[in-house]
Amino acid sequence: MPVPRVQILVCTNERGPETGKPSCAPRGGLDVYRRFKDAIRDRGLRDEVLATRTGCLRHCSLGITVGVWPHNHWYGGVTVEDAEEILTAAIAGRPVDRLLLPEDAPWE
Repeated sequence: MPVPRVQILVCTNERGPETGKPSCAPRGGLDVYRRFKDAIRDRGLRDEVLATRTGCLRHCSLGITVGVWPHNHWYGGVTVEDAEEILTAAIAGRPVDRLLLPEDAPWE
């Protein structure tokens, strides 16, 4: 089995309404995950890049959260339209500056 060079973590966590806190699933986290999967497949990168659905990545108030390893790039407010740009940057090992979470982003 190939070992991926890059792993893209996409939050698809859903909190119950009783928590009063936001989460990524109702904001389209699963759609973002699927777009990454499609883009990886379409580019023939299935042996190099792995997209993984995750539970909470602890930045819920900042929109759909995505982490990219091994680069340690963390993004907030990610949309389906951002997936291609993030994938291209991840393969090159560079961040997408406009989506990076601030270093002091709250852990929730």
